[in-house]
Amino acid sequence: MFKKLLAAVGVGGAAVNTVLDNPSLRPGETLSGKVLIKGGQVPQAIEFVDLVLMTEVEKKINGEEYRASRALQRYRVHGALQLTGGQDLALPFTMVLPLETPVNNAQALASPGFQSYQPRVRAAVWVHTDLAIASARDAEDRDGLDIHPLPQMQALIGAMAQLGLAHVSSDVEAGVARFNQIQSSLGCYQEFEFKPTRGGYGIKEVEITCIPRPEGIHVLLEVDRRYRGDSYRSLLMGADWQTVNWQEQLRRALG
Repeated sequence: MFKKLLAAVGVGGAAVNTVLDNPSLRPGETLSGKVLIKGGQVPQAIEFVDLVLMTEVEKKINGEEYRASRALQRYRVHGALQLTGGQDLALPFTMVLPLETPVNNAQALASPGFQSYQPRVRAAVWVHTDLAIASARDAEDRDGLDIHPLPQMQALIGAMAQLGLAHVSSDVEAGVARFNQIQSSLGCYQEFEFKPTRGGYGIKEVEITCIPRPEGIHVLLEVDRRYRGDSYRSLLMGADWQTVNWQEQLRRALG
C-alpha cells in the first residue's frame, strides 16, 4: 500500500522516455521514433500515451510582450493499457509535422553572403510526451526538434539577400495571419524580419510570413518604409517556383 501511495505522487511510478529517429527535419515530413515506458514498483493503469508538438509563441497583452508555450498538434500513440511493476514497453510511432510548423535552424535561415547578419531565431519546437496515469501524477518527457526551412523559404531568403536585405530575426506570433482568403491554421504564425544592409528603396524593414499549402507557399510581405509607412504585398510560390526569378518578383513587390 505504501508503494502505491508513493507511486500516486510520482515516486517509484512509471517513467517515460521518447527516442526520436530523426529530430532534424522539415515541415510536412514524418517524425518517427519510440516511446519507452518503464514500469515502476507497482502495477499502474495507463489512460493514454500522447505526443504533443509544441512551440513557443510571443503574445501581446495591453502593450506588453511575453512568451508562452502552445500546442500545435496532438498524436495518440496508444490508448489505455495496464502496466505491471517493472514492465518495459516500447511503442513505435510516426507523425507528420504540419506544413506550418515553425522553422528554427538558424544556419539554414541565414542570408547567404552576409555572415555578420546571423539571424536571432526564437522558434523553439519540441515534442512533449504525456503518459497519463490513472489516479497518479502523469509522467512526462520533452525532446527538441531541429526544423529546417522549406526550399522555397531558403529561395526567398537568398533573393532578399541579393536585393541587399538580410534576415536578422524570426519570431512565432500568437494569433492568425490572414491575406487573400488564406489564413494560418495553428493559432500562431512565424515572421521573418529583414533589414537593409545598405541604403536603398527607403525601407526600414520587411517582415515576411509564409503559409504553406498543398498548392504552394503563400507569402505576405509587410514593408515598413521610412517616409510612406507600412504597405502589404503578397506572392504565391506555386509548383513552378524553381523557374521563377524571385529576385525580380521581390524587387517589384518592394518598389
